[in-house]
Amino acid sequence: MPREIISVADASKPRIAADTNTPNDYKDRLVKLIPSEIVTAYITLQGLISGQPTNKTLFTAIAFISLLLLTPFYLKSVSGVSKTGQIIFTTLAFIIWVMASGGFHILFPEVHVFDTDFLGSMILIIYTLIIPLVYKG
Repeated sequence: MPREIISVADASKPRIAADTNTPNDYKDRLVKLIPSEIVTAYITLQGLISGQPTNKTLFTAIAFISLLLLTPFYLKSVSGVSKTGQIIFTTLAFIIWVMASGGFHILFPEVHVFDTDFLGSMILIIYTLIIPLVYKG
């Protein structure tokens, strides 16, 4: 399955592959808007960083910023996504995944205004379920 979301307008254009002439439904858009490879890389790096005795905040910041900057390039180069909207929504999803996985707590341990893990998890669920309804390609 190609990673780029196929809209109704895209489906009306002639294509080489027959399976790309059907607009993506909600479920397909949901899957295509989750930056699974980038989130997996971040969680793996977070696991490696947690074993380090020092500089956890610095290493987490480097991992987060690097993967945040890598996400649009990865989507374009590896996944073949050319739609700006999909790239923006998927990159934003990565930030929310980091927030839900405890990354913001590591990056900003002195901020105790709200529980970022709890709030991030709530935002992640809502964002993941609503964005495919809003963004259709």
